[in-house]
Amino acid sequence: DVLIELNAECERRQQEDDTTAPAIYIMINSLQRYRMLRQVEDFSFSMDSEKPVSPDKIFASILREGPNFGIHTLLWCDTLTNLERVVDRASMREFDNRVLFQMSSSDSTNLIDTPAASKMGIRRAILHNEEHGQLEKFRPYAVPDEAWLEKVRDRLAKRQATESSKPGNA
Repeated sequence: DVLIELNAECERRQQEDDTTAPAIYIMINSLQRYRMLRQVEDFSFSMDSEKPVSPDKIFASILREGPNFGIHTLLWCDTLTNLERVVDRASMREFDNRVLFQMSSSDSTNLIDTPAASKMGIRRAILHNEEHGQLEKFRPYAVPDEAWLEKVRDRLAKRQATESSKPGNA
């Protein structure tokens, strides 16, 4: 249901060429657990227009069209194999920023065109910026606690309220 709502919003923004609408962030933790998002090969030749669009097709459309209209996706997946079950090669290019932890040389090369992530220590990561072709090594920290997340959520909500109340953003 959420995907259908997000897709409808994305389509509305496309039709109205609305690039000033408030940003929407889709955050998916453990993508491998969402089996409904896995790509399904449809070899049927029926012209059944009553058949609803599958969740994997909706998700791919949001990944492809959403960023131009302020709908952004942040996701975490445990392995490249599981990521490739959901995100095809073309959609993978839609992710400008990628964070890689230690992984095999071939997986690193498939994701960022360099085996650099295979040389990382266990407590290190690489931030890859696709647009600029930059790699930045960093030390990740623990998952933030609920209080911190609540504080950030409140700040973002206040910022959004402030931005939407400015003249010209009605």
